Amino acid sequence: MIIEGLSPGPLPPPKTIEHRFQDPNYSNAYTSVYNFHERVLGDEASVIRARLLGFLLILTTNDTVRAEVVSTVVSCSNDSALYDLGELYMDFFICPFMKYKGPRTPTFQSHPNRPFDLREQEIESMIHQAPGNHEKAKDLALYRDGYRCVATKIFEVDHAVNGGPETYADIQQFGATATNCAHIIPASTYIKLSNETKKDYAASVLAVLARFGYNMDNLGWPKIHPLFNTMTLVTVVHDYFDQLKLWFEATTTPHRYEIKCLNPFEPILRNMPSPFTTFTTSDPRLPLPDPALLALHATCAKVAHLSGAGEHIDRVHRDLRRLDVLAEDGGSSDVLFHALSHSSLIP
Repeated sequence: MIIEGLSPGPLPPPKTIEHRFQDPNYSNAYTSVYNFHERVLGDEASVIRARLLGFLLILTTNDTVRAEVVSTVVSCSNDSALYDLGELYMDFFICPFMKYKGPRTPTFQSHPNRPFDLREQEIESMIHQAPGNHEKAKDLALYRDGYRCVATKIFEVDHAVNGGPETYADIQQFGATATNCAHIIPASTYIKLSNETKKDYAASVLAVLARFGYNMDNLGWPKIHPLFNTMTLVTVVHDYFDQLKLWFEATTTPHRYEIKCLNPFEPILRNMPSPFTTFTTSDPRLPLPDPALLALHATCAKVAHLSGAGEHIDRVHRDLRRLDVLAEDGGSSDVLFHALSHSSLIP
């Protein structure tokens, strides 16, 4: 298992990364953020937002994302505007990817009334449309992914119970457990929004994604569970992925990824058969997880942890669970905001 070992730290001085600055606007934007960072040392909230902007400029592999961040940074005329911009990206880029839905409880129910594997007629009826609910999405993603977790190669338990003898050797080697249909772009961002607060928050998240070049309408939204946004993961890997503790780093080979993780102590992560995985499809009509969306998730994970934003968001959620009364001096303002906006999206 390859351990990234990321921990929060200061922004590198502009001179140490000047080889990245092929565009003078990029150089100016990073220098502006770096100087902001140096001016606010000692103010934790400001430092986190400055580092978020800086590491987003450094780490993104997407030219559209970088151009958007550069454009918004150079438009900021003072430290207050840079703080607000960092806040915006934390609330509407980092937060939506750090999903807190409580621990998942694996279920090991088989389906005695029908074979678990999708049959040809079922595939044909689903192939030309995005699945309309989570269960259909999981069925189709499982079929595409060979009825196993794309990271650990562990089989879905229902397939192990009902599958054919041709898979028995692999099942004995890798094991079987419950699997989940994991979304790269969080499903809670765009489905079943029941009130205006949730809709406004989701609209802001989607607006940021669109400015980053990920226009959901162009990608087939509002088809709720498109296959390019889903993959099969076992429960513990799904939880790590959702909390930005695990991501897939692209290699030079198409659809081949290095699995990177912050925590080396989780046994199922340490004992993966390989630090690399290659996504394949059982049917060429079924698209693989989108490399651009996986790259966005990877960037989000690294920026969250290097900037300290991930730790800050963790703390906010812990405080949200513990606090009965908000502080009179305004010290609970972050908790209040997340209670009203981000946390309102949690099913």
